[in-house]
Amino acid sequence: MDKETPMFHREVLYPKLEQILVFVAALDVMLTHLILCLGGVEANPVAMRIFEHGGTLGISLYKFALLALVVFLVESIGARRVNTGRMLVKAAIGINMLPIVVALMILPSLVAAYWIA
Repeated sequence: MDKETPMFHREVLYPKLEQILVFVAALDVMLTHLILCLGGVEANPVAMRIFEHGGTLGISLYKFALLALVVFLVESIGARRVNTGRMLVKAAIGINMLPIVVALMILPSLVAAYWIA
């Protein structure tokens, strides 16, 4: 499809990269839930505030709303500048990997503390 086709009437520009982004975002939500259940805290103060008021559902909706915004921006920018959109989705994947790496680093100590307590 050409660049002039409206966004909601065409295939996504970066299907594989966006699948990876969705997977990474979902993994972040799952690890966040696990860490919070084990007594850990959300490092993002905005997300923590949302969790305090909306619980797991609230923080999940917040994180997936951010994901939807990023995908929308990637697709919008990519429709005009393909390489810029590709770089943006790759950057989003990298940024979303950071909390996953941190979570995987602290998870063993949280699990140990949970089982000892």
